[in-house]
Amino acid sequence: MAACRKIGIAGTTAQEIMLLEHLVYSTAIAIVLGTLYRRYTGRDHAWLVVASAYVPDLDIVADGLLQRIGITVMVHGSPIRHGNFHNAAVMLAYAVFAALLLHPAGVRLVDSFFFAAAGFGAHLFEDALVYKGGYAFFWPLSNQHYGIGAFEYTRDWYGVANAEVLIVGVIALAGALVFWRAWEKRCWK
Repeated sequence: MAACRKIGIAGTTAQEIMLLEHLVYSTAIAIVLGTLYRRYTGRDHAWLVVASAYVPDLDIVADGLLQRIGITVMVHGSPIRHGNFHNAAVMLAYAVFAALLLHPAGVRLVDSFFFAAAGFGAHLFEDALVYKGGYAFFWPLSNQHYGIGAFEYTRDWYGVANAEVLIVGVIALAGALVFWRAWEKRCWK
C-alpha cells in the first residue's frame, strides 16, 4: 500500500496520481465520443481525449519547472500545488489553447476544443469518483471542494494502480469496445 505524499491542498494530504486508470477510462471515453462524433461529422480526433486526460496533473511539475527558469506563480498565495489545475477555468483555457495550437495543423477549432475539453473533463470526473475531498472543480466560481469518493484509492495492484478502480475502468473499456463494434457493424450495412 503506497502512502499519499504531502503536496498540499489547503494542508491536506493530496491524492496519488492515477496514471494507468486515467489511460483506461479516457480510452473508453475516446472510443465512444470518437465513434459518435465521426458518425455525425465525419471527423474523429479522439486521440486528443487520451492526451488531454493527463493535462490536469501537470500542476505536479509546473511549479518546479517554472522555478528553474526563474518564474514564481502564486495561486491563492501559495506556489502551484497538485489540484490547482483541476478546475473548469483551466479546462476551458486548455481547450482554447489546444484548439488554437491544432488549428494550423488542419484540425477544426470546434473539434479540438471539444475533444480537449472532453479529455480534461474525463480526468476531473475520474478524480471525483475516487476522491471524496476532491478538488475545487468549479473554481473560480466556487472554492468548495467536491468529490464522490466511490472508491478508496490505494495502489494495491502491483504498486501502479488500484485494482477496484482499474476493474471498473476495464469494464467500461470493454463496454466501449462492444459499443464501437456494434455501431460500426450497424453502419456498414
